[in-house]
Formats: sequence, structure tokens, C-alpha cells
Amino acid sequence: MIPWVLLAGGLVVLVLAGRIASRRSRGITQGCGVLLAAIGGLLLLRRRSQGLTLPGLGPRRWHQP
Repeated sequence: MIPWVLLAGGLVVLVLAGRIASRRSRGITQGCGVLLAAIGGLLLLRRRSQGLTLPGLGPRRWHQP
């Protein structure tokens, strides 16, 4: 749920940044919007618990020698 909120929030900020008159404020707002959208997109694209099924990528387990 959080990745979708970040992605949508970033896109909304980008759309609303076009209404800001000051050039510097618009750039800062657009940068924050892109950052939020990118974080949300990366969270959506990451693999969830697939590493547990691949050999060598699961959680480390210590065994008594």
C-alpha cells in the first residue's frame, strides 16, 4: 500500500508543481515529486520473498560444526 501512495503522491506533486510561479520553488517541488515517485516505483518493482527460493539467496543459518 505504501508504494502506491508514494507513487501517486509523487505524481500529484509533479502535476501541481506546474502551477507554482517561482522558478526555484517549482524546481524544488518537481525534484521532491520525482523522488517520491521513484521511491514508490522501486518499492513496487522489488522482489518479494523470491530470494528464499533461490539457492544461496535465502536467510543465513548458522549450524553447529
